[in-house]
Amino acid sequence: MQNIFVGRQPIYNRNLGIYGYEMLFRSGDTNNADSKLSENGATSQVIINTFIDMGLNNLVGNSKACINLTERFLLNNDAIPLPPESIILDVQASTPINEHTLAALKRLKNAGFTLALEGFHCTPNFSDFLKLTDLFKIDVRNNTRKEIASHIKHLKKFNLEILAEKIETLEEYEIYSEMGFDYFQGYFLSKPRIIKSKTLETSKLAVMQLLSTLHSAKVDISEIENAISADLPLSYKLLKLINSAFFNLPNEVDSIKRAVVFLGRRKLSGWASMLALSSMNDRPLELIKIAMVRAKTCELIALKLKLKNEDQFFTAGMFSALDILMEQSITSLINPLPLADDVKLAILEHKGNMGIIVKCSQLLETSAADKLSIKEISKAELSALYFEADHWALEVTKFIK
Repeated sequence: MQNIFVGRQPIYNRNLGIYGYEMLFRSGDTNNADSKLSENGATSQVIINTFIDMGLNNLVGNSKACINLTERFLLNNDAIPLPPESIILDVQASTPINEHTLAALKRLKNAGFTLALEGFHCTPNFSDFLKLTDLFKIDVRNNTRKEIASHIKHLKKFNLEILAEKIETLEEYEIYSEMGFDYFQGYFLSKPRIIKSKTLETSKLAVMQLLSTLHSAKVDISEIENAISADLPLSYKLLKLINSAFFNLPNEVDSIKRAVVFLGRRKLSGWASMLALSSMNDRPLELIKIAMVRAKTCELIALKLKLKNEDQFFTAGMFSALDILMEQSITSLINPLPLADDVKLAILEHKGNMGIIVKCSQLLETSAADKLSIKEISKAELSALYFEADHWALEVTKFIK
């Protein structure tokens, strides 16, 4: 696992309640941003760390997150895959004022983002910027009290709020509060706190991306074929497995396209997922086997109960072990995957028939027979199905490693 960091400094309202948090790039667990990354790279890293790896809600709860917006990100709105209602975009003072930047800001404003601006431009059309601005930030260390008072008087003509940056004493907070500031930020209130987490290593991230493709209903079969074919070790293993004694086919399957014909889309995705997980060389074979046994157990129970779509039960069982394989919480791994809602609920909350069966497969691992409960199947039958799944997993592992 790789360590990731992000700085988080609160933004307070006039009552010293938290309005939001500024998210700052940090390269380590010290309060600085030393890095060879460009400003665009730092913004990208903050977005990735905050919204993908750590999770926005985990960092800011119901408050807003403030992120620096470079000119490149401003002009490429598609590169801002963020929830507008939760985000303050902080436009840099160096951003030029022209028809392109103004048009981009209008699009972001209309999309629902809160726009923040700091620094004054001595240009005739600066007021066009201010008309789009929701929050104007003034650095109290770089302006005299007289200049600040003049700025506030000018800014109050526009429909915006004003934030005082770098408040370092209680006296300063009281003075600037009386001057008309709406929000406050600075070391007196709180230094940036470094939040440390872990992200998936590149190989694991690639597996998760592949799983997303394989199980997305929006992806057609040709894209699945291409995704598998693009991963040479995976396509090799898949063809090797299908042509092995495990399947015992009369004719050779010599392409992924023919594998689709033989297995069907859903079964192909299930087998490819299992092979992709088994390709993580840092995971012991026994951990891979746990996922396989859960998958097969769920499928066998579904077949025993004559439930439809047994392949979905297989998927739910397999993915219920992702936390063991990826070393992250099951919620953070399952939520981003494009799985059907009933599959997600089965894994995360053990809801519905599928959830009961997934829970049962987990209990069987621990021999917790007293907690097993599926009305239509006796505990002895459940144990027999589990041992059948275990034998199946042992056979499969002979051909995939």
